[in-house]
Amino acid sequence: MNALTRPIRVVFNTREKGYRTKTTIASVGLFTLLAGDAVRYSLGWWGWGIILAGVVAGVVTMLIKNRTTAIFNEIPLPLYLLLAWMALSTIWSAYPTFSALATLAQLLTTLVAIFLAALLSWRHLLRVFANVIRFILLSSLVFEFVAAAFVRGPIAPIFKNYEGDVPPAPAFYWTQGHLFDGNRIQGIVGNSNLLAYVAMLGVVIFFVEYLIVGTSRWLSAFSLVFALGAIWMAKSAGVGFAMAAIALSAVVSIAAEGKDRETRHKYYRIAWATAGTIAVIVLFFRAQVFELIGKSPDMTGRSGIWKIVLNLIEQKQWLGWGWISYWVPGVKPYDGLVVINNVPYFQAHNAYLDIWLQLGIIGLMIFAALVLVTFIKIWRLAVRHTSPLYLWPVLILIGLLVWSLTESRMLIESGWLIFTLLAIKVNEPSENLEALGRSPKRAKILNFDWMRISQK
Repeated sequence: MNALTRPIRVVFNTREKGYRTKTTIASVGLFTLLAGDAVRYSLGWWGWGIILAGVVAGVVTMLIKNRTTAIFNEIPLPLYLLLAWMALSTIWSAYPTFSALATLAQLLTTLVAIFLAALLSWRHLLRVFANVIRFILLSSLVFEFVAAAFVRGPIAPIFKNYEGDVPPAPAFYWTQGHLFDGNRIQGIVGNSNLLAYVAMLGVVIFFVEYLIVGTSRWLSAFSLVFALGAIWMAKSAGVGFAMAAIALSAVVSIAAEGKDRETRHKYYRIAWATAGTIAVIVLFFRAQVFELIGKSPDMTGRSGIWKIVLNLIEQKQWLGWGWISYWVPGVKPYDGLVVINNVPYFQAHNAYLDIWLQLGIIGLMIFAALVLVTFIKIWRLAVRHTSPLYLWPVLILIGLLVWSLTESRMLIESGWLIFTLLAIKVNEPSENLEALGRSPKRAKILNFDWMRISQK
């Protein structure tokens, strides 16, 4: 590796005023939103709420103390419009009280995203995400080991999410203790799909962390392998497709950097054609494809859920039923709407259908505009900057967008936090970015000393 391709070491000034405070607030907030069920199962809804109230209080204090009013100019117009439309939906909502509460929750989560975008650099965000995800994945392995080796069976939540003394179905257990029998594990997040999602974020974060020498390389390398293992053990088809999209996007964005416009767009056409071909193959041969990965052709009942949701959408296409984010148990028309194997489902398992269901075509169009604007800006940042650091935002966004075809978590908790964080942070002034190098990312990566994992 020569001087042109050697990574530029950037060292944090951990002694700057407020560094520990903002890092702690960011870490606690991210953990509570990424592993919400772990907190609710162990401390209850009141404990979860108290922690989030503390995070919000810290966020407000830090924003006021640092006089970060300029960040509100970086919030994209579609995000303002979408939040306003959520609030307005209370007027025609079929459940106005819950729409008001859901809008408040959405605003508070967005406020945490504003805090992260205003006070943490892209590199600092990477470190916070890496440390929190590492902790969740390691804790999940320990938790699953205890369940399988010592309890030798499922573990129920301390604070129950069901009525009665015994969970009515296996899905209500915190974990079913499948670490040693080859079945899906759930981790501390209590859900296999969520564990795979956290691990997917980890794969991107740890890979970029390794490339930029963000920490001891052995730790980044071990974390990356561990995250891939967690995805394998969680066995989530949706995350599998998202990982394929991430891999394709990484190759294209790295290859396109520094190329002329015609060459870049040639790469993009090839990438879209490849993705489209794969999608068509999966659609027409879904029985064989899903059987190969151990899933049913309807992706564990999702096609049935989508049909039910589409029937509801037909009744209120333009304005929707009113914003509620995650469907609230006991609220019509969602209560008892979808029940599979004695387990009620409270999401459409497709973020785009859920937006259409709740906010109508108008809300869906605003959401689509926000997605498009954010994607274009983040893609440009990844392609135009020479540092591998700026790969993680676009790769995580693409993973989140693809995963949202089978899950609605993008609209709540950590999904909404990450999406709005990226939508806001990408608009920061270019002078706040790290210095451009004299060689493209692919030169740094191809000349990278991959074996020196002990470097610090």
